[in-house]
Amino acid sequence: MPGRRAAERIRKAIAVVNSVADDAGDEEITPSEIAEAIRDCLELSEVDDAPNVRKYLGEALDAVSDGMPADFVAMTLYAALGALQEGGHLN
Repeated sequence: MPGRRAAERIRKAIAVVNSVADDAGDEEITPSEIAEAIRDCLELSEVDDAPNVRKYLGEALDAVSDGMPADFVAMTLYAALGALQEGGHLN
């Protein structure tokens, strides 16, 4: 199904960000690890198949670079996931 890999990667990035926001686990997750999870999403060409997905992922990556709170980054990633769904690439 088109968009499935992108959706899985975006959900994984959201999980990484949410673990920071929730202070879950003993290990510290760095901004570099969050950025890497987002870059993994951007590597997929299918993020270009639905409008605004790449834009939201880029904004999330910029937010990490700018030191924005994890909640803000997660909201931007949720917007990317929603755009993928609205683009008809998820059921």
